[in-house]
Amino acid sequence: MRSWNWRRVVTVTVLAVLVAAGLVLWSVVDVAHALAAVALASTISVLWSATEHPAGDPEWPGTVVEARAGGRHDVSDLGWSVFGRDGFVTERVVRRVRALAADRLRAHGVDPADPAARPDAERLLGAAVLRQLTSGRPPTARTVQSWLDVIERLGAAPSTASPSTASSRTPSAPTPTTEENRA
Repeated sequence: MRSWNWRRVVTVTVLAVLVAAGLVLWSVVDVAHALAAVALASTISVLWSATEHPAGDPEWPGTVVEARAGGRHDVSDLGWSVFGRDGFVTERVVRRVRALAADRLRAHGVDPADPAARPDAERLLGAAVLRQLTSGRPPTARTVQSWLDVIERLGAAPSTASPSTASSRTPSAPTPTTEENRA
């Protein structure tokens, strides 16, 4: 049990007695009310001293969680960081998608920083997607999904191999479409 602050209790009680005595001497209150005021002040000081050191807030026991690179925590953290409090996609994610689009455009020989290359960027990405990517408005999840679909369809840099070399290659397994990956 914690000890009370007796010094505070005694100080408050003595001050209350002195004030009450002064009020009785000047005939402001009668003796009964003065004693009641002293009792009330003493009770408040006792309660104040008794609750001065509140008990610590109990905490949940800690659990040991093994964090692996690429594990579920990374996916969960990424999922929580996608959306802001307003329900729109955060600027951090938008910057990453814009950087991805810029990299894909550069791979196709289009400089995204060059205003003269805008028609080529529109041809590759589409006018609506390019306008949305360059606007300052925060997008919705569906808008970002459409951006990623266009960037994915754009693919890597076009092949520079000659037609005879391209036809001699063995056909590879078909690349899954975005619809197949949404499950």
